[in-house]
Amino acid sequence: MNSNEIRKKFLDYFVARGHKVVPSDSLIPSGDPTLLFTSAGMVQFKKHFLGQSKDAFTRATSCQKSFRTSDIDQVGRTNRHLTFFEMLGNFSFGDYFKQDAIAWGWEFLTKEMGLDKDKLYITIYKDDNEAHDIWKKIIPASRIIRMGEETNFWNMGPTGPCGPCSELLFDLGPEMSCGKPGCGPDCSCNRYLEVWNLVFTQFDRQENGELKNLPRKNIDTGMGLERLVAVVNNKNNVFETDLFEPIIEDLSKYFEAEPSKHKEQYRMMADHARAITFLIGDGILPSNEGRGYVLRRILRRALRQGKLFGINDPFLYKVTARAADMMKEPYPDLVERRENIASITKMEEEKFLETLEAGTRMLDELIAKHSGTRSAEKSALATKFVIPGSEAFKLYDTYGFPLDLTREIASEKGLSVDEEGFKAAQTEAQSKSRSAWSGSGEKDVTFYSKLHKELGDTVFTGYESFESEADIKAIIISGNTVETIREGEEGEIVLSHTPFYAESGGQSADTGVISGPGGVAAEVLDTQKPSGALFVHRVKVKHGSFVKGGKVIASIDTERRKSIMRHHTSTHLLHRALRDILGTHVTQAGSLVTPDYFRFDFTHLAGLKPDEIKAAEQAVNRAIFNNMPVVTTIMKIDEARKLGAMALFGEKYGEEVRSVCVKPTGAQDHFSLELCGGTHVARTGDIGFFKITAESSVAAGTRRIEAVAGFAAEAYVYGLQDILEKLKDTLKSSGPELPERLARVISRQKELEKDISKLKGQLASGGTSDLMKDVIEVGGSKVLAGKTADLDTDSLRNLTDSLKVKIGSGVIVLFNTEAGKISFTVGVTRDAAAGGLNAGKIAKNIAKMIDGSGGGRPEFAQGGGKDPSKIDEAIKNIAEALK
Repeated sequence: MNSNEIRKKFLDYFVARGHKVVPSDSLIPSGDPTLLFTSAGMVQFKKHFLGQSKDAFTRATSCQKSFRTSDIDQVGRTNRHLTFFEMLGNFSFGDYFKQDAIAWGWEFLTKEMGLDKDKLYITIYKDDNEAHDIWKKIIPASRIIRMGEETNFWNMGPTGPCGPCSELLFDLGPEMSCGKPGCGPDCSCNRYLEVWNLVFTQFDRQENGELKNLPRKNIDTGMGLERLVAVVNNKNNVFETDLFEPIIEDLSKYFEAEPSKHKEQYRMMADHARAITFLIGDGILPSNEGRGYVLRRILRRALRQGKLFGINDPFLYKVTARAADMMKEPYPDLVERRENIASITKMEEEKFLETLEAGTRMLDELIAKHSGTRSAEKSALATKFVIPGSEAFKLYDTYGFPLDLTREIASEKGLSVDEEGFKAAQTEAQSKSRSAWSGSGEKDVTFYSKLHKELGDTVFTGYESFESEADIKAIIISGNTVETIREGEEGEIVLSHTPFYAESGGQSADTGVISGPGGVAAEVLDTQKPSGALFVHRVKVKHGSFVKGGKVIASIDTERRKSIMRHHTSTHLLHRALRDILGTHVTQAGSLVTPDYFRFDFTHLAGLKPDEIKAAEQAVNRAIFNNMPVVTTIMKIDEARKLGAMALFGEKYGEEVRSVCVKPTGAQDHFSLELCGGTHVARTGDIGFFKITAESSVAAGTRRIEAVAGFAAEAYVYGLQDILEKLKDTLKSSGPELPERLARVISRQKELEKDISKLKGQLASGGTSDLMKDVIEVGGSKVLAGKTADLDTDSLRNLTDSLKVKIGSGVIVLFNTEAGKISFTVGVTRDAAAGGLNAGKIAKNIAKMIDGSGGGRPEFAQGGGKDPSKIDEAIKNIAEALK
């Protein structure tokens, strides 16, 4: 059976046993804000396990996209470790427990998958006699192994829900054994492959360590699809399946290296290519922090393998396209985004290849620097020169230069690398990275989840009306529910019905007023949905008091909402325009919709040219002038996909979705069709007018447009007109002549600046005789360190060159002060540079003395600082800078 058949069989098996199929969550976890990535099937069900979900089902099954880097160094080396994988799971939330979970696990593997019963072994927690008694009715007791808490007891944290585990292992045969005496199912070698883990969440761990029985016992299981596909098809390695072999085959086309002779490298690249595909597919982009940093690191790990094979061009982007095609049946979104994924990957590859070149130059400098530094090893036989581990790690961390490549190149030059020091620096960096990450930035919503379960959903009426009658269902002050909120107090109000749109999908929240009988009124400052469809209004009471259970009128700021609607519909029109002008690879990658403006992030490799921006503006305005109807419809997700509806990067959709369609009256084809929960105008003509105000880069392969519509666009154009009128008055020019007039003024300004710079240089050169009196000798070289004032960069450089001629041979260091800041130059004559003096290194040493920065070439360098009071001390200690 191939992977698609096995995935379907698993889900069908549990559907037949009363489970609801829940679609995979994004790799950006929606169920647990403390996690960097979705790492297991249970992550999206955290609220269900804690009894905080309003979902009616108590049994669920899923195939969850998962990503982990805890064993990244083992990927490719073992037969089972991966970063990206699919986790099959069945879950019970206070429904069935061990008896059914064990029986179904055994039945599915042996009957549905046809695995040999004699090759299956079971591990249980050492004190879990209940699981042991169930298993021994199914399998001989000799194949049930009791194990400790480290492997067979699951904890959500130091306290809280926890419970024993039972693992189902498959014996891959003695040829996979480590060969050690006593090698068995409890051995960590490759022979016994863990296929399925059944977690029995039955305890609540107390602060004192005591385990109390949970009133509601849960089942959480996880089975790696890749491992299951391998054992079902009699493979002893996950990489020898249909999930990896086509990717490895593609990779082998780019290298002259035979896959069978370089298994580790090919398998690691194949795994990382799949991970890259899914991470970018879920809206994660390469960056230097958080999830983007992890993506960047695995991409570079894979690309380095190609470098070691002698490939100096991007190749991973081609593999991501293959991975997307392979996974199109279970994940159709990948096919829609394959071009985006490939283009983002290629751009990152190109950037890294440039970085590697810089790293090579840095390594050459390190080799030159440490060729005279012998090893600090105690052995009298130590003869090799050593590159410090901290510097080797910096090379790795900054430029992605692998340790093995550093070691190889250094060895050719007669040097070794302090690998222990490298590991220490790496451990320190990892520790800092872990401490810097505090989750996804989302708030802990446990309080609101419980409140949501108690109160139920808020009925949103804001699509149809701007005002609604409602009952006050809850009042919250400082995280606690109260009965009353009084004049002058700030807090939160939950209503039975609300027209207030809660911030989501990039659209800003509505503001307005909640009013009651007798002039009672509260200003609504913000509206949020912290849990499902529970709307929470942050308010400040202006008059009177509100009481829980009271009847009120909720009214939004109508004009503000209309401005938001104009901007939101404009994002849809702009999306279509950009795809028409730039290509279908353009996909929305984020947005912010406010009453004053909107910004729209989209996937595209290069900055937009002026004519492309103009064309986008014209396309949107034509759509506005055509006054097309904007129709919203609730439909099944599959139906929406068939109609070609655009979905957001990384967004998770339910079975039913809300589509927003812009289509000319009577036309067959739509102008725009997107899945969107936001508020929109009734017709495009309601927008009025559209204007792009800025275009910029957000990240590799992602651009941002900022724009305005309606009254905001009108105000923007009037603002431009005011600027134009002021320029015309200042330059005494009419509109058509203004560009030419301004060009002449700027040209004249530059000429005057050159004349002033030249005069300053001449004045400064006239005082070189005085500066030459300060020449000293350091280590046999003439050194002149002096001060100037109010010179621009060119004048300071020219003066440095002039003094180099006068000194004949040696070093010139000039400090210049201007507007309370320091700039400095370092000039080294050619013969002095040949003798070993380096202006760039001297500049870096000087920078340390003045708490600034500096650097440059061997014969000339420059730098700066902020504290002129440190100049005299730096001149006094100039000899130190030359060491």
